[in-house]
Amino acid sequence: MLIGYFDYAVIGILIILNIKYWKTNIEKKAGCILGGLMFGFFLPFISMIIELQMVGEWMDSFTVAYTFLRFPTYWIIGVIQIIIIGIKLSIKPNEEKDPEIIE
Repeated sequence: MLIGYFDYAVIGILIILNIKYWKTNIEKKAGCILGGLMFGFFLPFISMIIELQMVGEWMDSFTVAYTFLRFPTYWIIGVIQIIIIGIKLSIKPNEEKDPEIIE
């Protein structure tokens, strides 16, 4: 399994937050800094610690490689989140409603 239960929980919470806060304005600078820290370091590090505690004392090279691959996995999720936020910011408030077609 490429991702664990903690990762499923994070992805579920992220989807719920995206749906809930889709219509609110996001400040670009604060969102980029917070997203970079969360997906770049904090979430993969927490996920790595949880996976290592689940394994226990016996670790082989596969387990160590598997836990270090948490970082690229969260980086990919972070890039997807940036794309979603970019799409949201590119939609102007007038375009969200159905515009009348004038011919």
